[in-house]
Amino acid sequence: MSKYPTQFALQRGLVMTRSIILGGLAISALLIALPLGAASAADMPVKAAPLPAPLCVWCGWYIGVNAGWVGPSDASFRNTGSDTDGGGLGNALATAAIPGTVTNNNMNGFIGGGQIGYNWQTGIMVVGLEADFDGVSDKNTINLVFPGSGASAPFTTTYTHQLDWLSTFRGRLGVTVSPDFLIYFTGGVAVGEVKTGNSFICPTCGPSTSTEPSTTSANTATRAGIVIGLGAEWMVAPHWSIKAEYLYADLGSTNSTIVYTYGPNTSSLTSTVHNNYNIARGGVDWHF
Repeated sequence: MSKYPTQFALQRGLVMTRSIILGGLAISALLIALPLGAASAADMPVKAAPLPAPLCVWCGWYIGVNAGWVGPSDASFRNTGSDTDGGGLGNALATAAIPGTVTNNNMNGFIGGGQIGYNWQTGIMVVGLEADFDGVSDKNTINLVFPGSGASAPFTTTYTHQLDWLSTFRGRLGVTVSPDFLIYFTGGVAVGEVKTGNSFICPTCGPSTSTEPSTTSANTATRAGIVIGLGAEWMVAPHWSIKAEYLYADLGSTNSTIVYTYGPNTSSLTSTVHNNYNIARGGVDWHF
C-alpha cells in the first residue's frame, strides 16, 4: 500500500483536531464574554423616572356658604338742626333737649349667605378672587324722651339704623403655613343697602306732629365702599375646606331729615350716621 494515503489521513486528522480546538476556544470566549457583558450592563447608570408634579391644593374654583355676626364700629347719630325763630327743632338741639350725638351701641345681628371664588397657587403663595352676598339682620331703634320744661312741651325723638344686605368683591393674598392650611389678607369693594330714619313726636305741640308727615323720615340707600380683612382656611378633606375671617366694611355716611313747621316758622333736624361694620364669620367651601 502506498504511503500517501496514510500521510493524507494524518494531515486530515490534524486539520480536524485544530478546527475542534479553535471552535472550543471560540465557545469558551463567548461564554466568558456573556457574563462580563451582563455585568457591564448592570453597572451602567439607570435614568430615574420623573417625579410626579406636586399637587396644587388651593388651585381652581370653589363655592360655599358663610354665617356669622355683624355690628357697627361706630354707628352714633350726629344731629344738626335749623330754626327760623327759636322755638323749633333747631332750638331744641341748641338747648340740649335733643342731644347732638346719639350713641348706638346695641346695633348688631346675624349675617349669612354664600360665596364663590377662584384661586391661583405658586409654591406657598396663593392669590385669589372672591365674591359673596349675605343677608343681614342688623337693626336698632333708639327712643329718647324729653320730659318737657317751662319753655317746651314734652316730646320724643327716634333714630333708626338698619343694614339689610351686604355684598363684597375681594382679592385674596395668602401663604400656606402647611400644604392644607392657608392664612390670607383680603380687600376690595363692599356694597350694601342701608336704612336711616328719624322722627319727632309731640302730640301737645302746636300744631301736633301727627298732622305733619314730614316729622317722620326714612331714607333707604344702596351704598358702595371698601372692605378689608384677615382670614384662615383649612383643607379638612379632599375638596372640602373650612374658614374663619374678620372683615371691616365702610359704606360711608347716610342721613335722614325731618321738618317741623309751626305757624310761619320752619325747623329741621338731620341725623347722620357713619355705616362702618365689624364682621366675624365662618364658612365652608367646596373646591372643584
